[in-house]
Amino acid sequence: MSSYLNELCRFYGRMTSDPASGMPPEGMTAEFISFALVLSEDGELVRVEDLRDSRGKPIRQFVPAAVKRSVNIAANFLWDNTGYVLGVDDKGKQERSKQTAESFRHLHRNMLAGCENPHAQALLTFLDKWKPEMFAGLELRESMLNSNLAFKPDGQDCFLHEIPELKARWLDALHSAGNATEKEICLVSGRQGGIALTHPSIKGVIGAQSSGAALVSFNCPSFTSYGKEQNANAPVSENAARAYTSALNYLLQREHRQMVRIGDTCMVFWADKASPAEILFGDFFDPAPSAESEQDREQIERLKGILQALRKGLPLNEADRELDTGARFYVLGLAPNAARLSVRFWLTNTLEVLLRNISRWYADLNIERQFPDSEPEFPALWLLLVRTVAAQGKSENIPPGLGGQMAHAMLSGSHLPENVFTAALQRIHADKQVGYYRAALIKAYLRRNQEEEKDMTTLNTEGQSNGYRLGRLFALLEKTQKDALGTVNAPLRERYIGAASATPRLVFPMLLRLCQHHVTKAAKNDFAGYETVFNKRMAEILGDMADFPAVLPLHEQGRFMLGYYHQTNALYQKKTNSAEAGE
Repeated sequence: MSSYLNELCRFYGRMTSDPASGMPPEGMTAEFISFALVLSEDGELVRVEDLRDSRGKPIRQFVPAAVKRSVNIAANFLWDNTGYVLGVDDKGKQERSKQTAESFRHLHRNMLAGCENPHAQALLTFLDKWKPEMFAGLELRESMLNSNLAFKPDGQDCFLHEIPELKARWLDALHSAGNATEKEICLVSGRQGGIALTHPSIKGVIGAQSSGAALVSFNCPSFTSYGKEQNANAPVSENAARAYTSALNYLLQREHRQMVRIGDTCMVFWADKASPAEILFGDFFDPAPSAESEQDREQIERLKGILQALRKGLPLNEADRELDTGARFYVLGLAPNAARLSVRFWLTNTLEVLLRNISRWYADLNIERQFPDSEPEFPALWLLLVRTVAAQGKSENIPPGLGGQMAHAMLSGSHLPENVFTAALQRIHADKQVGYYRAALIKAYLRRNQEEEKDMTTLNTEGQSNGYRLGRLFALLEKTQKDALGTVNAPLRERYIGAASATPRLVFPMLLRLCQHHVTKAAKNDFAGYETVFNKRMAEILGDMADFPAVLPLHEQGRFMLGYYHQTNALYQKKTNSAEAGE
């Protein structure tokens, strides 16, 4: 555990040393703030300032760190939603709204007691004067309801929480209060300090609770030992807890472009030092063509150039001179698990090794495309899974855990999970379609897991595996049916491809008898030599195969689908010699 927590803390330290990085400083979090209540020196509400952008969306602001709450009532310092700040929300629970508003007032009375700053006194006066009924008189009340509010002093272009005196008061309270136990050795820093019993919430993992989830959490007696309570069972100091959660919340924000979602897994990545690859790295998982802008097209060409150069064996510094070959990269895969987060994988390596593994991944996927204009040369991993294993082609139907397993295989160069191959075959059996994406995934599986060394990028007429040859034969029989009957409602693929790939001895004799009628009819439709060319092509495919196998194991079923895909592409390519039957 301490490995990735330690590196997250290092990343936090590096980013906070740069004020322009966008990383919240100590004691702060980045939250969406929609409106500012502008207060006069005597505590009157002068106006409500709309902080949203031109599209009506709130922008992130650094505010005092959010408290951790689910059903409990706990107020934030100098900002919160309308239920806490003004005692008004749309939940229909007036008694709770009164309690949240009183919690906000009570917190600020205690925090600002003895503070002589005039803006702090103005805030306390406002809270004493404010009545929830006054909300109906606000012009922006409909947009404000349930949104987050902060405070501004009239005549100044800053928030109350940015005033140095009030910010210092918050940090002092944060360090003196906390929820720490007695001092122990922190597992992350190795230093002695107060251990945080609970850690700040992590937000942004899709599928987890919107209020945030915990990466380190002990809340049941069965999880604890030696009489320790909560997170004292895995001692992490308060400073380290705030650092790693701030770093993760930063990485999970889409605008920072250091997070990629694949299935149920959110993958975040960062380097040990500032590098343009921190932004570029995520694009390698989705290098699909884009025509949004000239800059996008240039970026796509840059990514393709790097992958192609690495595929040829060139070193990274020759593939792209701006990238640091020795930069250490860290990749963490997270998935939702109720109120907690699960770590799917944790990888660390140099940038060059990771990119070389990505290049190898696309080389393993590389296969001739049916429609080159619409099918990407470098298919995005999420799109590959949607088109191969997701029922109804919906991303939410990608089997749980599979996204993380595939991302790990892509980055580490390891074997593909066996269940992705099984799931791809099941989808082919279900919807009777092979297609580019499924053929590419099957090829990658055979190369990695079955150590297939033959070239499988295009049709291999010398391929001797039973599965591959039978797949080619099935494509030939299907083409003959089309030559004879034209487009039919239920072609051979829709009726027999599943059974033919699994139990060829039961299916192919019947298909060959049926095919004789198709050959005869096709010869009448096309030309007299059709039957001769068909028999020659079938003999070339079957070779010395004396009998059809009773069953094909799963890996041979994959070769069957690959042979079918290759032969179908070959049969439908435009030929200069129109006298070739079935082509």
